[in-house]
Amino acid sequence: MKRAVPSVATATTTLSLASVLAAHAISQADLARAIGLSSASVCLIVKYGRLPVRNPADVWRRVLDCLAARGVPSQVLQALQARNEVDPARLQPGEVAPEAQKPTETPEEESMLIPKPALTLQAVEQFRLHLRNPFEGEVQTDADMFTSGEIAYIHQAAWQAAIGGNMVAVVGESGAGKTTMLDAMRDKIVRERLPVVCIRPSVAAMDDSEGKGTPLRTADLYTAIAYALDKKARVPQGAQQRSQFVRELLEKSTLQEHRHLLIIEEAHATPTVTLNQLKRLNEEMRLGRQPMLGVLLMGHPELEKKLTRHDVRESMQRASIVRLGPLESHLSAYLQHRVKAAGRALDEFLTPEGVDELRTRLTVQRGGRSAPLSMLYPLNVNNWVTLCLNTAAALGAPRVDRDVVRVAQPDVLQAEG
Repeated sequence: MKRAVPSVATATTTLSLASVLAAHAISQADLARAIGLSSASVCLIVKYGRLPVRNPADVWRRVLDCLAARGVPSQVLQALQARNEVDPARLQPGEVAPEAQKPTETPEEESMLIPKPALTLQAVEQFRLHLRNPFEGEVQTDADMFTSGEIAYIHQAAWQAAIGGNMVAVVGESGAGKTTMLDAMRDKIVRERLPVVCIRPSVAAMDDSEGKGTPLRTADLYTAIAYALDKKARVPQGAQQRSQFVRELLEKSTLQEHRHLLIIEEAHATPTVTLNQLKRLNEEMRLGRQPMLGVLLMGHPELEKKLTRHDVRESMQRASIVRLGPLESHLSAYLQHRVKAAGRALDEFLTPEGVDELRTRLTVQRGGRSAPLSMLYPLNVNNWVTLCLNTAAALGAPRVDRDVVRVAQPDVLQAEG
């Protein structure tokens, strides 16, 4: 049956490039072949009104020529042009990015931390991911864990807190790998039966002020240490008695050749007074010259700012601060490691250009003297790759290439889903 074509008046009432294509039975694939672009690039034009970065004016002219050749009335073409839906002159500077691999600049430093997407059934089928998505899930074995020289150095610094009784602060953005590192350490202790006692005070609902949550007090630290060493301990209420009680427990355990590591997660929310007490606790709990208690702080970059404040100078002078940074130049190696651990190859999923574009997409050049903002943290990279796999499957692209990364829009896909 021949498809009815709406009148010009009807078409221009709800005019958009997508509606014009639909009204004249022109598929995106037809348009892509006619103007010589990939399906991903055409989807970018049709759905989001964004032209390719090279020769946008010429691409728009070819779109209009294609529509005219397929019988779209001149009035509709004029109205479409007048609306300037994808007129290059109306694009924002950040959208017309250079082809060279430079950080994308956006006026609002768009949020690049996205919610964890689920693989679509279409992506599962296309990329044969029925059993396992290499870019999803926690690190469960040593084979899954990616390491570099920088990461190995930070792991060693954390170990010095455990075996050397040092005070170490590991700082990193959400998803940088702090929990992964901590899990690996605890797994090694259990697997190799190392004589290290990990003490982890609860940080659920912890904050540095009463108004926002429950501050972690010094008394909580003593109680956590006591219960880790003796689950039936009756901790004294008085400060002096409590301190002496914990010291005696630590001395007894140390004489049994145990090491002790006090781990404070979400340490950026620790009150400054408690941070200072941690330093004193680390210094005071010694058996002769031997430290009996190491301290490992794990937190967001706000922790480093807090430790460099004047009122926390006692801890600042004692703590070694190490930083888990973004993957940066290790992005490709990280992705290759993830897929290799799953028995796959990276080129089954992403092209080299796709990896480069992902690096660009997750880096913002902030201008002036400010350093570029990179969100190439493992968890965020995993989420974006999964999103790009879904996008590639939706567009019919065989792999995630540069165009697929550019067209991937988490908010749009969620709305359509």
